[in-house]
Amino acid sequence: MSIFSLTLLTVALAADPQGVSPRSSDPTAQDVKAAVQRSLPYIEQVGTEWMTKQKCNSCHVVTFLVWSHNEAAAHGLEVDRQKLTQWTKWSLADSLSDRRWFKLRPQAIAALKTGGLPDGVLAKLKPLEGKNYLTQKEFLDAAEKILGAADLALHKDALVKAAALPNNGGGADTLNQLLLARAGLPEENEVTQSYDAIRALLLEWQEPGGTWLAQGQLPQLKWAEPEMNDATTLWSILAVSAAKSPDDALVGVRQRGIESMQKSSPGITLQSLALHTAIAHKFGEKERAEGLLKELLARQRADGGWNWVKENKESDAFSTGQALYVLGLLGRDGNDPVVRKAWEYLLRTQTADGSWQVPQNLINSRPRGLNVYPYWGTAWCAIGLLQTLPAESPH
Repeated sequence: MSIFSLTLLTVALAADPQGVSPRSSDPTAQDVKAAVQRSLPYIEQVGTEWMTKQKCNSCHVVTFLVWSHNEAAAHGLEVDRQKLTQWTKWSLADSLSDRRWFKLRPQAIAALKTGGLPDGVLAKLKPLEGKNYLTQKEFLDAAEKILGAADLALHKDALVKAAALPNNGGGADTLNQLLLARAGLPEENEVTQSYDAIRALLLEWQEPGGTWLAQGQLPQLKWAEPEMNDATTLWSILAVSAAKSPDDALVGVRQRGIESMQKSSPGITLQSLALHTAIAHKFGEKERAEGLLKELLARQRADGGWNWVKENKESDAFSTGQALYVLGLLGRDGNDPVVRKAWEYLLRTQTADGSWQVPQNLINSRPRGLNVYPYWGTAWCAIGLLQTLPAESPH
């Protein structure tokens, strides 16, 4: 995808911190709300510029805009509801737009073999397996380079039929964020059908074995492919479970996903450990859940934050926001010393423009011209902080 070579918005996404404001060492819920409120203009600026210039949800920029502001609205922060409605409708429409793309997945190779494509041609196609092509022309141009014009002419129709894929909504991770973003809000009849269609797309992209595959920029993070796909599957299980009234089909899809993860263990990243912890507590055995939670809590660093991988020598807001989000799912809030320590870390490191800076080398294995991690990290901080606010007493 051309997104990897973009340099637009680099200034906004990797802005200079402009200094860190002093924070209280004993933060209150109001301090947390104020910090999230300060982050919203930054998230809005980057997210809306992305909508205007890139005209797509990815790489999770617009979905993070919607999710963070939905959570803020649900917790009583000042949010422009009219704008939020517009962003939500735009994001849903983008995921549901009629787009086709091309990829030789294992199913496609199997179909070509069953259809009689010669073994020699199949062997030549090996370099194309698993690669995304956004247009038929791009796919056929790549095929011609390795097959030659004559073989391509013979097998063009079969190749196009096998490789053509329907709209995937921007990938399972994009669909997951849209569904999780809605979890804290009341049902709205006007957009219910769109969310149902988003959920249907997610179900459509579940693999036969029950997993979901990661796409987009995720392969560039510091993890191996199995851990990356496991993380997408675990997020998908949470997203499917977010339905307020799950029907038998959703329960079946969720169960297949859970069964596909039975032999999976946390990988090297904080996200992997946090997700396994969340799923184990929601659907797993009590003993395993307690062991994973103990490991997650042990990963908290002395400064109160978490880091993406243990060998990183500093905490990062991206991982800390994710850890708080999962701890909030488990019912932990600011009355918990672990959560309060993380609050202190985040309030201490928030910059003057409301963002949290995340050096991409802490998360990413391959430097990019466009550094999205300050934006992602800021969104995760907003979501995680709100998720761990204590429940307010009814008046």
